[in-house]
Amino acid sequence: MRLRKFRVRAYRCIHDSGEITVGDMAAFVGRNESGKTTILEALTLLNKEEVVSELDLCDEMTDDLKDEVRLAEGEFELNQNEITLLKERFPGLPEVKKLRLYRTNKKLKVQYEFDDIEISDTEDSELNSWENFARQIISFLDTLPNHLRIQMDTVFFQSPAPKNQEAFDSGMAEFSNQFHVIAVQEPKVVEEWEKIYENPENQFSNLLSGENEKTALQNFIESDLHPRFVYFSDYKKIYGNINLNEYQKGEERSQSAEYIEEFDKAETVRNLFYLAELDMQELEQIKESPSKCIKMLNAASNRLTSKLNPAWKGDPIHVDLRYNPGNIMSVVISDVHRDGTITNTGLLNRRAEGFKWTFSFIVNFAAETQRAELKEAILLLDEPARNLHPTQQMGISDLLKNLAGSNQVLYATHSPFMIFDYTPGNLLVVELDKRRHLSKIFYDYWNADDKTLTPILYGLSRGQVDSIVDREIGTNSRPVIIVETMSDAMYLNAFDKFLQDPNISMNPLNIIAAYNKNSVFPLAIFYRNHGYKTFILLDNSDESKQISAQLVSNEFSPVQTIFFEKEGKKLESIEDYIIPDDYMHVVNQTYEIKLRQEGYSNLTVQDMEAVEEAGILNKLRKIWQDHSDDDWGKFDNVEITRYICEKIALEETAFLSDKTKDRFRSLYRLIAERIRQYQNTSAKPDLDKFQRAKI
Repeated sequence: MRLRKFRVRAYRCIHDSGEITVGDMAAFVGRNESGKTTILEALTLLNKEEVVSELDLCDEMTDDLKDEVRLAEGEFELNQNEITLLKERFPGLPEVKKLRLYRTNKKLKVQYEFDDIEISDTEDSELNSWENFARQIISFLDTLPNHLRIQMDTVFFQSPAPKNQEAFDSGMAEFSNQFHVIAVQEPKVVEEWEKIYENPENQFSNLLSGENEKTALQNFIESDLHPRFVYFSDYKKIYGNINLNEYQKGEERSQSAEYIEEFDKAETVRNLFYLAELDMQELEQIKESPSKCIKMLNAASNRLTSKLNPAWKGDPIHVDLRYNPGNIMSVVISDVHRDGTITNTGLLNRRAEGFKWTFSFIVNFAAETQRAELKEAILLLDEPARNLHPTQQMGISDLLKNLAGSNQVLYATHSPFMIFDYTPGNLLVVELDKRRHLSKIFYDYWNADDKTLTPILYGLSRGQVDSIVDREIGTNSRPVIIVETMSDAMYLNAFDKFLQDPNISMNPLNIIAAYNKNSVFPLAIFYRNHGYKTFILLDNSDESKQISAQLVSNEFSPVQTIFFEKEGKKLESIEDYIIPDDYMHVVNQTYEIKLRQEGYSNLTVQDMEAVEEAGILNKLRKIWQDHSDDDWGKFDNVEITRYICEKIALEETAFLSDKTKDRFRSLYRLIAERIRQYQNTSAKPDLDKFQRAKI
């Protein structure tokens, strides 16, 4: 079950977040105290065991809270397995594909709504539920002779539904034994009871809970399908020497009613031992036998190392757990280099603070997620990459991506290196309205304040941030042409210089290379919103067609979107402007030396055109894929681009034919014509049209 939309009201600093669409792996970005943590914690109210605290209700909404207010609500999409399960248990209902959960300030339990289907809430005696089953038993007992009936203990059937199969079987067996003892002289009565007792429909796995269809559906979802929100926040550092006596005392304190800190040192050490699969009771029994102790700790150290290294970027590490006199466990770290050498062996507490924090975070996070056996949970992480170097943040990103396969991951971050997806819903901005001290969430995140967007802007177009947010530069600049890849930018700039065609009248071009295809659309929005005349150059992929549709729906003129084309036919990539003979010459020049040892022989245009793929790049990638067993690796079109552009810079261009030059001239003329069309048809720009109102 995945959360697709949510809304938070009257919770701490949030009056009303509005309805927010959210993806499977979503980042919340915002400045300090903007409300990111509050959003994550508010979502935990949808856990069925959560309790609403009066202290969490918004002080400024006292009047509203006199009535029932939905503090948190979420619209959830069921997966196919869940849809099938509900269909099997409720065959009379239409397919339930989504539902809404909400918690209010007036009722203790989470409540359910089914917006798209009608469900009966009238009592149904035919429903195969515990209540009807218990009523059937009581009715049967009422038909017995009075001297038998008054001896029957019916408390089990007058109580709420059993919690599980074990409780049901135990209660039924106890009552059945009692029944046989009391009715031993009445074989026909016993026979009637056995029919009820052995009826397959009356097994616990088939019984619902509720006296009507709606209640039964809600109870079934609560017990079997209710989504779980798992919140991670603070973690304590692990140090080099662990006093096991103090650790055991900490374990006792953490289990006491007065203990409230979420993760103390004892919890962190417990996570370390959990990953190492180290049984402390077993260690206590063998610690006086050095050989057994060393063998056990070596095995635990290897398990711990293997579980930590997948998230550790840079040279791998090896972790040794060593038992020392005084009941001290030492954590010893070594660097393992690619050539197999091991250096820098020493206690963890001798490492830098950032290293210790990184190590401790990965231990805590990996252990908590593995211990919970997380599957189809919604993970809420508050600043999972704080204090980490960018390379280590990428390691954490691998952890999150792995978890996102079977879970939904929502996390708060300040870092551009922790933003993986710029799709609205997978990237949300939280901003504080200082006048009312309320948080607002932007689904269309480009409408948030520029300062809040700084991490996103750096992720979208690293070195372009300063120029994007300066409107004076935008309104006084030449039109910008946003391209999808660095190769596109390199070709356009290189051939513009190479052709030097005065009829094109565009020299020099103002090309902006997007970070990746996913960033083209929001990058175009930012440039347009800051005064630039913005044009977007796209290839003929499905992703590019989606980008074009998004641009039109966000008030871009169709004239501003330019697809690569030749003689009215769209091209797969800019490389298709190059004559195949010219391009294959460069491919052979590049790879003849590079793959000489792998048996590479020159490819012909006929070899390339024989491949049933669209576009020159797709054909060559397929050829390289077919030679994967020959260690050709992946076809690197950027390397070919660099070769061509370098030769143009050196004026060594004999390999480029006049046909290739003419094709690129047609591209520049197309761009120039689109710019003229736009300038002739567009009115004087309204500089404030796309600007967010300033508070």
